[in-house]
Amino acid sequence: MLSQSIGKLSSPNDLPFQIIVGCSLGSVFGIASRWISPLLLFGILAAALLIYYTTLKRPEFVLLGILVLTSTIINFYSIPPLPIGIGRLIITDIALLIPLGIIFLRVMIEKGFKFIHTPLDLPLLCFYGIAILFTVIAIFQSSITFNQSLGEMRILSFYLTFFIITNLIRDEQRLRRLLNGIMLLSTLVALAMIAQYLLGEAIRILPGRVETLGTAGITSEGVSRVLPPGQTLVMVGFFSLIVLTIVDRTQPISMGRFFQIAILGFSVLLTFNRNFWIGIGLALFIMACLVPIPDKLRLIKMAILGALLGGIVLVSALISIRDQSVKLINASLTRMATLFNPETLKEESLRYRYIENSYALPQIASHPLVGLGLGAHYRPLDLRIDRARIMTYDKLSYIHNGHLWVLLKTGLIGYVCLLWVLFLHIKRGVQKWRRVSDPFMRGIVLSFSIMIIAILAAAFVSPLFCVFYWTPVIGIMLGTNEVILRKLRME
Repeated sequence: MLSQSIGKLSSPNDLPFQIIVGCSLGSVFGIASRWISPLLLFGILAAALLIYYTTLKRPEFVLLGILVLTSTIINFYSIPPLPIGIGRLIITDIALLIPLGIIFLRVMIEKGFKFIHTPLDLPLLCFYGIAILFTVIAIFQSSITFNQSLGEMRILSFYLTFFIITNLIRDEQRLRRLLNGIMLLSTLVALAMIAQYLLGEAIRILPGRVETLGTAGITSEGVSRVLPPGQTLVMVGFFSLIVLTIVDRTQPISMGRFFQIAILGFSVLLTFNRNFWIGIGLALFIMACLVPIPDKLRLIKMAILGALLGGIVLVSALISIRDQSVKLINASLTRMATLFNPETLKEESLRYRYIENSYALPQIASHPLVGLGLGAHYRPLDLRIDRARIMTYDKLSYIHNGHLWVLLKTGLIGYVCLLWVLFLHIKRGVQKWRRVSDPFMRGIVLSFSIMIIAILAAAFVSPLFCVFYWTPVIGIMLGTNEVILRKLRME
């Protein structure tokens, strides 16, 4: 049915759609020609047409393309922007706007195409709409400028990948391609992180942070902390593969799958992100509580096998590269020990957060309902935390606490809407995952539901709700579960 619909859409006989698309593109590029050179305009047109036809035929590839540009090993801020008079456009904007525009036009014009409604539509649109509305109000009040808000507005717009999935990924084959693509990307990122760790800081092959690990004032020489944008997919892929291995009892625990999990797990370790470790630990505990007894036994079996193989690898590493292995083990154990040490609360990295919070809380109290708007500065320059800290983002609008970020920028109304979306997603997934007949899809629903719980926990010390490498992944996870649960409703 979907292929027939797509065939109709791309057919020359569908004149209203083709006329509107042609006129729209002609108008946009005609206006843009005032600011962009003809050669560059031709390149943009070619990219737009490629995304357009890919959306019609393989929308999952467009979503994977967005992830490649935002959440793998590409520096999102190095993508060259294109001035269009009222702002700047980048390729991810086009990759997001074209599928959304196609959905809108098909709903308006094509009789056989209906917008797919899900329970998450209203809260997600409320969250996004409120964020935009309050930002527009702030712009009209001259408290922020349009260009100042554009970066965070773009980041928040990646949540709209949710609607691309729910309305264009309408069959199992496309959904499987998307999910397998995500797992492949997460594995490739993990391998790149391991390569970067082996090369050390001297040879940089990844964007993001590659730095010598420091914990509680102690520098671990020879141990690099690797934090590319793909850290997101690595965390999600690691936990999802564990759940898929546990839940799918029709398949034996293969060495290939186990090796993939080990690679992803090791790359999670290399982030040295304690919030990741806590989030994954919490997610594993919740998963162990939710799965039936046979799956619990499979989890225990997998843990024992993992301990045995891990021990073998550890002994081999100690024999072959003893110094490096000892440094990594000591650094990891030291980092983990801080999770149980009250003195950790006095670490410099957390003191930065305390100072940020001390500025944020009065601003939230002063603007409790509507917030400051996207891109707004919430604090002045403070040499205690701004000294010698070079960043590619506006540090006066940046805050590590993701919950406070949403409260600052969108107010209590926006924050409640975001929690509405996320808790509804968790509730629906936890309640219904057992009813999904396909083991692979069942594992995806469970893992993506629990992963949102981990994100909620980790967001207290990291702005996971509002960074470019997390928002498209969250939108895709939310949409994927709704596609699977809709199929369950139709059966």
